[in-house]
Amino acid sequence: MSIASAIQLSLSGLRATQAGLDIVSQNVANAGTVGYTRRTLATEALVAGGRTVGVDVKGASRTLDTLVQRQLRLEQAGAAYASTRASVHTTLDRVFDRPGGVGSLPTLLSTFTGKLAALANNPSSSVSQSEILAAASDLAGSLNALSDQVQAMRQDTEDAIGAAVSKADGLLKRIADLNGRIVGHNTAALQDQRDALVDQLSTLIDVKATISATGAVSLSTTGGLTLVNGTVATGLGFEAHNIGPASRYDSDPALRGVGTITATDATGAKRDVIASGLIRSGEIAAHLDIRDTVLVQAQTQLDELAAGLASALSDKTIAGTAATSGAQSGFDLDLGALQAGNRITVSVTDPGGATRNLVFARTDSAAATAAAGEAGLIGIDFSGGFASVASQIQTALGGAYTVSNPSGSTIRLLNNGATSSVDAASATATVSGLSTGDPELPLFVDGPTGALYTGSFEGSSQLAGLAGRIAVNQAVKNAPSALTSYGPSVPAGDATRPLLLFDRLTKTERSFAGAAGIGGSASPWSGSVVGFASAVIATQASEANSAANLDAGQQVVLNAIQGRYAEQAGVDIDTELTQLIQLQTAYGANARLLTAAREMMDTLLRIAG
Repeated sequence: MSIASAIQLSLSGLRATQAGLDIVSQNVANAGTVGYTRRTLATEALVAGGRTVGVDVKGASRTLDTLVQRQLRLEQAGAAYASTRASVHTTLDRVFDRPGGVGSLPTLLSTFTGKLAALANNPSSSVSQSEILAAASDLAGSLNALSDQVQAMRQDTEDAIGAAVSKADGLLKRIADLNGRIVGHNTAALQDQRDALVDQLSTLIDVKATISATGAVSLSTTGGLTLVNGTVATGLGFEAHNIGPASRYDSDPALRGVGTITATDATGAKRDVIASGLIRSGEIAAHLDIRDTVLVQAQTQLDELAAGLASALSDKTIAGTAATSGAQSGFDLDLGALQAGNRITVSVTDPGGATRNLVFARTDSAAATAAAGEAGLIGIDFSGGFASVASQIQTALGGAYTVSNPSGSTIRLLNNGATSSVDAASATATVSGLSTGDPELPLFVDGPTGALYTGSFEGSSQLAGLAGRIAVNQAVKNAPSALTSYGPSVPAGDATRPLLLFDRLTKTERSFAGAAGIGGSASPWSGSVVGFASAVIATQASEANSAANLDAGQQVVLNAIQGRYAEQAGVDIDTELTQLIQLQTAYGANARLLTAAREMMDTLLRIAG
């Protein structure tokens, strides 16, 4: 090896060690910088003419495991999803059952039923009558306030979706812009900036990243939505609505009462992200679940409780009377007292032994009939008269039964006389007056106008948002004695009505819609109104506990994967100091070689001179 080659090699080594020292200093300086990835020097032997003539410095490369990074981003999305849901469930639990129980639903309902029991023991007490009305007002007011709080949370969630979508849209544009800067200038610093943006995005959306040969990153969701392709970003948009208890998501814009997320690609084509299920995790997915499921279910629980309070006290049962025609047998049922929304229940055993329990709802229009069907009931349009009512029930029961209108408002339901049977038939009718001779009492009504709650579907579902409107009947407030007196012939001090009201709330079983999610969303929950209120509180507590446990478990997983990622991509000061010592040694050796080569060169020059 010539002296000139030795000098060239030494200089090359010095340049490489200087570059290494620069990288070590960057690593040490940024040891605590969030998003900084540890650099290492990329070098290779410089070869010319089959001989090694130096070392070629390729630049800095980042030390990270892309598989661990991909898993980290998915876990970040999962953690954001779990944390967002846990926060809302915790808030709901506190809203429904206040700490200490003061003013909570169970406490107010217990106070109300206790006042009814006290009046039953002393029916003539005007003090007890006043206390019942005060307790009823407190209970209705609590339901109003809870409904308002749930709807405020739902509106806040709607607005949060808009803010998160706007943030995600901005991140996508910045990532696409960095892609353009990185291609052809693939620096570690720009890659760190881009990774930091992708990490932010991964808390909002479940995102997958793929790096191309040019260094550009392509992003998509696990549901298949392309987010970034090279320097082109998909546009994400959201238009928030002012939503109410009846507002629901629907893929049909004409029926949709809440906002949806729209993705616009480079050609201008738009897709409904929610309808296609393109976002499955992250903060945005959690907000969608909260808005469209969690809070809707919470409102339904309140509405079902309000409906149970009103109906339990005001609805009377109309029992069917036995009827026969030759070998056929069944029941006659007078439907004249039914109002829009009141129910008819028929139990039958079909040929072959299968049993059915059919629940019909009175409607007065085709639109209301369809709405009743969407609520899981069989709508019967009464606008065509009772012969038409009989025909519609006949269609629902089938040919193994005979349904007719023998007279007036009576419907006759008969079996086929041999292989089928009509096991039971009854209806409920809402009592409208205070002194009709019926002990039932419309103590709770729908809104300050005093409209009776009948479960109507005319115009819209009366159930939706009832908790926010329920009020004490002003007519009863004006005549507190109606709490005991239900007719002209009722003797003073009669306890029949307060006893019935107490039993209806504490003992009588009712069915509450499966949409309330009590005991499972697939089937109705049966029990007393008091029992349903307790079940609502227990369900909210259970949901909050489950969400908190899921959040805690997800955080453990996230912390573990963050630790694995940090071990590879993070800066360890001890490692850098060890690297520094090695570089110092290499620098000293290269400098010594260069000095020796120069001394030899000087000696040769003196000899030649």
